Amino acid sequence: MLAKLYQWIYTRVGGQPWTHIVRDEQKSQPLLFLLIFLGLGIILAKFAGKNWWQLLIALLFGVVIGHLWW
Repeated sequence: MLAKLYQWIYTRVGGQPWTHIVRDEQKSQPLLFLLIFLGLGIILAKFAGKNWWQLLIALLFGVVIGHLWW
């Protein structure tokens, strides 16, 4: 049942895995994704309280590693 659901979604979104779709969108609009992740980082920093800088360093590493991976 789960495989049929995935196949139905897969054919509706262009016949590509969702990771390829996100990658293509990120390459076509990098500033939008940068602003989205910046906003998410600021929101998470607000929730982190006094340990906000540790969270932002972790997010920075995630962005750098993600950038190098793609």
